[in-house]
Amino acid sequence: MLKSFRLVLLFMIGFVGISFQVAAQENYEIRSIDFHGNKTLDKDFLLRGMALNEVPYIKKLLTKEEPTLYNRELIQTDMDRLKRIYQREGFLDIQAKLRPLTINDKKKTVKLDIDIEEGKPVLVDTVTIDYGSVTKKLNTDSITKRVFRKFSLKKEKRFRDDALQNDIQMLENAFKNLGYAYVNVDYKIDLKAKKHRASIFYSAHPGPVCHIGETSISGNEHVKTSFIRKQFKYHDGELYNRSLLAETRRNLYNLQLFRIVSVLPEKDEKTEQTPIPVKLYVEEAPRLSTRVGAGYGTEDKFRAFVDMNYRGFLGGARRLNLNLKHSALTPYSASLRWIQPQFFSPKSSISLNPFINRVVEPGYRTRTYGINVPITYQFNSWLTGKLTYYLENVKQQLEPGDTTHVTRESKNFPYSKSGILLSGVFDNSNPKFSPKRGVNLSVGLKLNGHAFGGPFNYTRFWADFRHYQKIGHMVLAFRAMAGGITSADSSGFIPVEDRFYSGGSNSVRGWSRSELGPKRPSGTPLGGKSIIESNLELRFPLFWRLSGVAFMDGGNVWRSSYAYHLDQLAYAAGSGLRIDTPIGPVRLDLGFPLWNVKKSPQFFISVGQAF
Repeated sequence: MLKSFRLVLLFMIGFVGISFQVAAQENYEIRSIDFHGNKTLDKDFLLRGMALNEVPYIKKLLTKEEPTLYNRELIQTDMDRLKRIYQREGFLDIQAKLRPLTINDKKKTVKLDIDIEEGKPVLVDTVTIDYGSVTKKLNTDSITKRVFRKFSLKKEKRFRDDALQNDIQMLENAFKNLGYAYVNVDYKIDLKAKKHRASIFYSAHPGPVCHIGETSISGNEHVKTSFIRKQFKYHDGELYNRSLLAETRRNLYNLQLFRIVSVLPEKDEKTEQTPIPVKLYVEEAPRLSTRVGAGYGTEDKFRAFVDMNYRGFLGGARRLNLNLKHSALTPYSASLRWIQPQFFSPKSSISLNPFINRVVEPGYRTRTYGINVPITYQFNSWLTGKLTYYLENVKQQLEPGDTTHVTRESKNFPYSKSGILLSGVFDNSNPKFSPKRGVNLSVGLKLNGHAFGGPFNYTRFWADFRHYQKIGHMVLAFRAMAGGITSADSSGFIPVEDRFYSGGSNSVRGWSRSELGPKRPSGTPLGGKSIIESNLELRFPLFWRLSGVAFMDGGNVWRSSYAYHLDQLAYAAGSGLRIDTPIGPVRLDLGFPLWNVKKSPQFFISVGQAF
């Protein structure tokens, strides 16, 4: 009896102690939150759906952000939220458990560790679409094939609530593009919880066939209404088509004349009226806008720019752009561009671009003036092509004893260039400043001289491939670049500004700018006719706006055309920091040359990712 009493007493004392300890943590700052076992959903995704937030000490110090305070009721509420997040992502058997708190009574902080057992996800078993009493004139098989290709929820895919809503929207849009403006799609889920399977049944109710009514335009001040109507991809009275309305909005927005473009069909769900009037509202961008910026980098030193745009120049959507730049690499640069959108189609534009600049690179110094005439075609949101005619006058400042100009006695070497540049870019990477996923591929072919005149006849080709892959909290970024130049002249001479150079903050970071490759007798970079470069970078978040990278680079330049000696590649490895800013990440990199004891590490400060 006495022994039992002692056990009960010890239990009560322990319970009171634990309760007192938990109560004592109320209003302690939550310093960090870690999840364990979250194989499918990463930490950032989970925290976005919870009220709890971690604020590391340095983040608190730098941003003055108020930390989340520990509260038992809030913890329990967020544990329930955490389960619902997983359930919406297809995990019905989710188990989440909070580990004992890691407490620092001196600093009055707590660290939360949450164990997660995701369990098996619910997979899609079958997907069925019922079209009900749809008119026989409608090819439902064609709709089914078209939307099935784009559906997120297919057989053996994990069921997700957001994906279900996206697929419903996609099915409705397929009908709206065929005139069924009032279409409604219902759904039923046959869930087999024990088997972790779900069958999806969609039921489409198209409603009446509709046409587009009259369009009213408002908000424009300087841009004529008649000009806006010329951008329409639809006509009053034609069959209702949601895609044409959306394309009209994109066309108007791409003119860069408007800050806001809204194309809103005024449907009446009660009466299902047809034709459907359209209300188009625009808010014009300022006619004249100016951007000014300044910064510092280890390669270009102090740099500054002024960029001015005048919209609606000489009427319509024409724009005039003046860009002025200065840096150690470009002491002066002035570029004036007259841009005519919709040159021969809504997706194309042409520009006239007279310019003058002075360039001071480690391997050469030039002064150039001339004109570029690029014609750009936007195939889609990912693919852009450009054909540019250029005419340039160049004056190169020669080095004494430069063997590439043995016949030149003057300190300056003037020459002209004329040719075409054909280039293309495929880019579905995002986000813009610091891509986390996607591909960027750019290629270019430059034909100088030949039928276009000029003293030098050569062809320059290059390709640059970049791939970004998100791996948990990290991003694996890869770049590979290669190029070659061939000359049709007996001298084989290539102007210095068109040769390939390697080394620097955006190249092989164990070498300074243009340091890799052939050299003159004086030791300055000569440039070459062949290049290979490759970069591998692992990017990972640290805290606040700060992230880190670990990288390895390789590359080299060779004198001969399309001559690549892989055993002569130079390699570098290193690490760096990125500070996220509104204009992109500020970058600090330290690169160490590998297997080259004579080289010292290189330090770079710049803006933007290396690639």
